[in-house]
Amino acid sequence: MDLSGNKDLLDRELVAFFASRNSPPEALCLAQKWAYEICKTEKIVISGFHSPIERAVLDILMSNRCPIILALGRSLYRKIPAHLQAAFDENRLLFVSFRNYSRPSLSNSQLRNWLAADLATEIVFAPFDKASQLSTLHFAYNNGPTPCHILR
Repeated sequence: MDLSGNKDLLDRELVAFFASRNSPPEALCLAQKWAYEICKTEKIVISGFHSPIERAVLDILMSNRCPIILALGRSLYRKIPAHLQAAFDENRLLFVSFRNYSRPSLSNSQLRNWLAADLATEIVFAPFDKASQLSTLHFAYNNGPTPCHILR
């Protein structure tokens, strides 16, 4: 695992957040509501922030100056994206890379999700279709020791 940024964030209570690229219409509203609520806590959200809903959650967390862990499905950035630079400079951001590949792929994204879930003390899903890749992840964790739920 490669890290860049505030490594101390890993020592805090982590909540993994996942949303499918193809989510039902109500998922965005539920995820945004959840994001505003999580901003009121000391919890750290870990996610790939890759799907449209995950990016909407990232925008809320960033605008509320919440620290986050961005799990990459690729190697660490050589240059930090401009929209993340301020959070990185203010020690509110940690990049985590589980693979040393320069390009993201479906298998890298799935591995990223599984490993981000393993780091978390809680797992939250935006509503997703049963055919989603997230179904397997949810099924595996739903009956395990880590609290896991779908937003309703």
